[in-house]
Amino acid sequence: MPSGAVAGRREVRAAGPDPQRRRAAMEAARLRYGGLSAAGKRRLLDELEAITGYHRKSLLRLLNRQAVAPAESEGPLDQAALKPHPRRRYGPEAAAALVPLWEASDRLCGKRLAALLPLLVESLEQHGHLNLEPAVREQVLAMSSATIDRLLAPIRKTSAANNWRRPPRAYSSVRRRVPVRTFKGWSNHREPGWLEIDLVAHCGGRMQGPFLWTLMATDIATGWSESLPILVRDGAVVLTALQLIRRQLPFPLRGIDADNDPVFMNSLMEAWCDRPGHQIVLTRSRAYQSNDQAWVEQKNGILVRRVVGYQRLEGLEAAQVLGELYGALRLFTNLFQPSFKLKSSERDGGRIKRQHHPPRTPLQRLLASGVLSEETAEPWRELRRRSDPVALLATIRRCQGQLAVLASAEEGSALQASRTERDLAAENRSLEVFLGGLQDLWQNNQPRRRKPKPRIGKRNRPDPFEPDVERIEQWLQAEPQLRAKTLLERLIDHNPERYSPRHLRTLQRRLRGYRLQWIENEMAALAVAGPPSLQEGESVQKPVLPGVN
Repeated sequence: MPSGAVAGRREVRAAGPDPQRRRAAMEAARLRYGGLSAAGKRRLLDELEAITGYHRKSLLRLLNRQAVAPAESEGPLDQAALKPHPRRRYGPEAAAALVPLWEASDRLCGKRLAALLPLLVESLEQHGHLNLEPAVREQVLAMSSATIDRLLAPIRKTSAANNWRRPPRAYSSVRRRVPVRTFKGWSNHREPGWLEIDLVAHCGGRMQGPFLWTLMATDIATGWSESLPILVRDGAVVLTALQLIRRQLPFPLRGIDADNDPVFMNSLMEAWCDRPGHQIVLTRSRAYQSNDQAWVEQKNGILVRRVVGYQRLEGLEAAQVLGELYGALRLFTNLFQPSFKLKSSERDGGRIKRQHHPPRTPLQRLLASGVLSEETAEPWRELRRRSDPVALLATIRRCQGQLAVLASAEEGSALQASRTERDLAAENRSLEVFLGGLQDLWQNNQPRRRKPKPRIGKRNRPDPFEPDVERIEQWLQAEPQLRAKTLLERLIDHNPERYSPRHLRTLQRRLRGYRLQWIENEMAALAVAGPPSLQEGESVQKPVLPGVN
């Protein structure tokens, strides 16, 4: 082809013909194209390529297609308008009938649904939930798994629950300010005083309702471990327990490493660590990286799960028994339980060679570190001499038996309360109503989330619970694990004209302030004590529970 023709064709393509001229040229060329020879077809394609600007392969596809009727093609001629529609075997009626069957099968995949369709159609027709035309019924039963997946693809794609993921939690300002420490971040901290802390739930596999928690803290350098029971999972209560642990430690607290739980990552914890005179370094682990807290996770298994177990523990009585157990376990573990500590780790091909220091107890490592002065270390040596490991172990076994009895008594009542109101409401729902909405169920099953409205200015409403503050404090002192819902029920029984269920959210916000004020009063009443010691005739010092008189 001459270079001038190529240049002219490029000029036409760059200018771009109008759609009407392009359509007229294609209609005229289609009438001539079938009767031309091979050479004539080549010349015609060259002309069309110069006029329309289409690629040669696109022109061949367009010329070999059937003409589109004028009534069906309004507007400019393009590839979408010339695209042929293959003969459909399954019409919209069959596709619409497939949707309720898919919902009734609990949204099975195409292969499983194709095997179930004969049985499912017969069962729904027998019980009066489905009535299909004979032709549509035959088409539905003849569908292959690939056809089912193809027809349900737009439904799955636009389904409200399809690929729904919980929106990520908003990072708090405290969490953004606290630096991250990985599992390799302890290499430069050889002295005692750097703790990893964690919470362990005694829920028995059921997170509903109130239950006990354990605050676990372990020192990286010595392996010294402290644990306390927590009645309420609240940031103020956890901070109070952490203050008690700080008083019991034989060495100064230098740093705390916690996970991303809001009970640790809050303004109370941050302000306490930055308080003048404390200067405690607060760090956090990475999200979903449990190996970043390998030391405390190991203690969770050895000192909590292996000793206490996985049963559900509730109430003040169980908290007192658990506190007594931890008091004995604290002395037994730190004074009489030697453990290995890793010295070096080297990889040789596929094998890892590890060397450990000789086994020592946490107290032996602490005394050998030189952190304690002679005057400070002597009370701990005296405590080790006076402590009876057999009596401590007997106390642990006795408390384990008491916890087993309390847990077994709670299981009987928990079985009856395991069915929530939501489950009962789902069971009472009519099957006919459910199946009647199968056609549109895929459109409206996404959980609705309301966006919180921004609060403008200060809240000037009076506190509705101000007349009964003393009554609420008395109830909380008697039963610290009470929830806001239970407190509101008691207030309604006491004064039904003043209180109603609409006050629940307000009471939940007020309850945090009540607990925090109560705990601060208790902390002020506690005297600053030195290292624990055994009194004459006692085997274990009775622990102080946070939030309990």
